[in-house]
Amino acid sequence: MFDSDKPLFSRPVLSAVMLFCTLAIWLLTLTAPSSKLPIPILETWTTTSGVPVIWLKQEQWKDSTKLEIRLSFRSGTPNTTLAQTTLAMLMSDSLPLSTASINQRLTPLAAKASSYYDHENQTIGLTLSNEPRYLVPTLSLVNHWLNAPDFKRRTFEQWQRQHKATPPLQHQLEQALFSNQDASVDQSDKHSITLEQVSAYYQGLKNTAVSIAIIGDMSPEAKQTVQRAINSISHDYKLSSASLKTHGFNPSHTGSQHKTDALWQSGSAVALTPMVTVKEWISLQLWGTDLVSTLNQQPAIDFVQLALTLSANQPWARWNIQYADALSITSAEKQPSKVDAKHFIYSEQIPSATDKKAFDTLFDTFKAQLEKQALSPIWWSHIATQVTHEDGQLTLTQFASDYKDAIDSYTIEDYQASLKQLLKPSSYQEIQVYQ
Repeated sequence: MFDSDKPLFSRPVLSAVMLFCTLAIWLLTLTAPSSKLPIPILETWTTTSGVPVIWLKQEQWKDSTKLEIRLSFRSGTPNTTLAQTTLAMLMSDSLPLSTASINQRLTPLAAKASSYYDHENQTIGLTLSNEPRYLVPTLSLVNHWLNAPDFKRRTFEQWQRQHKATPPLQHQLEQALFSNQDASVDQSDKHSITLEQVSAYYQGLKNTAVSIAIIGDMSPEAKQTVQRAINSISHDYKLSSASLKTHGFNPSHTGSQHKTDALWQSGSAVALTPMVTVKEWISLQLWGTDLVSTLNQQPAIDFVQLALTLSANQPWARWNIQYADALSITSAEKQPSKVDAKHFIYSEQIPSATDKKAFDTLFDTFKAQLEKQALSPIWWSHIATQVTHEDGQLTLTQFASDYKDAIDSYTIEDYQASLKQLLKPSSYQEIQVYQ
C-alpha cells in the first residue's frame, strides 16, 4: 500500500535533480546566441592645448590603411545658417592662393574632408591613409588649411546666390520646435550674413573645442606623426564653455505654406530626452526604421526621409514626407491610411512596440546590420561625433564598452520603456507645404 508520508524521491535523488536543472540553465545561457560585435580598444590623451583626444581601434583593422579624424566643436550659437555657410565656405576653395576646393587638393593624397553641423555641434572631418607616403603630406596640407583658411568673396557671393531661397525645412522645423531659438537671427535672408561674420565664426570655433576623435589603426610612427599634426592644428584651441542648459520647446503645432490645395511635402519634428544609455540609442534606431518602413507603405506617400539629431543637450528627430503626385486636400482627407506620421510620437501606438513578432523581425535585422557596420571606421566616427559626446551623458568610452552587452540583453520591454522616456509628444511640430 502507498505510504503518503514517505518522500517520492530520496534526498540524494532530489539533490541530483536540482544540480541537473542548475547545470541545464547554465548551459542554455552559455549556448544562447550572442552578437558578433567587435570590442574596440580605446586610448586617450590630451593635446598641448588641453583638448581631449580619443583613439579607437580594433584588431580587425590591423591591415587597413583607412584613418578617420574628427574635430568636434560646440559653438552654442542659435544661428544654424551661419554655421552652414561657414562650413560650406571652408569646404570650398579656402586654401590660400588656390581656386581648387580642398577635396580637389586632397584627392591625389587618397584623402578627403567633410563637415557636419546641427543646432549645437559642428564637426570637421578627415578621411585619410595611414601610409607614410600619404599621411605626412596630407597632414601638412590640412594644417596649413585649417590654421589659415582664405574665405574668398567671389565664392561667398556665389554661395549666397545659390542659397537665397526659403531656408531648409530642417532650419524651419528647428526654429518651430525649440523656444530658445531666436527666429530673428536665423530667418531666410541669407544676405544678412556677411563674409566678415563667416571669418569671425570660424575663428570663434577655435574657442569651442570639445574633443578630437581618431578612428583606425596606426603604427607607432604614424601615431607620432598624427599627434604632432593635431597639436599643431589645435595649438590655439580652447575647450568649449557653451552651456548645456536644457531650454524649453514650443507647444505642438501644425503650420502650412499654401500656394495651391495640393499637398506636396510635409516635415515633422519631435523633441527627445538626451540619451543616457546605449539601449536608448538602440531604441531610437528601431523606432526610426519602423517609422520609415511603415510610412513608406502608405499609398499616398512617395518616400520618407528621417534624421536623428542626437546632440548632448537638445536632441530631436525630424522626418520629411514627399507625397506621390500632388495630393489634394480633399483626396488627402479621404485617403485610407493605417498609420500616419503623428502615430510615431506616441510609444503605445508604434507598431513594433506593440507587436512582439514585428519587434523580433526588426531587431534581428538591426543586429545583422550592426555586426557589419561596427567593422567600419566611418561608422565609429559617426558614433564618436553625432551619437556620443565627451561632455555629455553618453560618451564614446561608455558606448564602446557597453554596446555589445546592450545588444545581447535587449528586450521589447527595454524598447517600450526607452520610447516612453525619450519621446516628447507635446513638442510635436509639423509644417505642410502645398503647391
